[in-house]
Amino acid sequence: MTARRLAILWSVAIVVACLVPGQGLPSVQIVSFDKLIHVLLFVGFGLLWMRAAPGVPGRILLTGVVFGIAIEVAQGTLPVHRSADVFDAIADAIGVVIGVGVGRWLFASDSAT
Repeated sequence: MTARRLAILWSVAIVVACLVPGQGLPSVQIVSFDKLIHVLLFVGFGLLWMRAAPGVPGRILLTGVVFGIAIEVAQGTLPVHRSADVFDAIADAIGVVIGVGVGRWLFASDSAT
């Protein structure tokens, strides 16, 4: 599987995971666990997109932040029994920053060639 296809598949998986109807989710009492999941999902997003397109970290950062915000808007407006949370969007942005940063370090030689 190409890096681009893997990044696209991960992005689609984020959408599916974040828009699963709320009543189908297990109840988790640890608020920080939810934020950790958001950070990890978007670290994966940043890493995979940096692998697929290492020469455009700024675009990946911007896209990741907008993507996280769009998911929160969708959760708040679609009938999926989920609620929008600004702190989830912040966790998503933190994850993208980490993922892109680590991706720049890991894949630096890819963008130099």
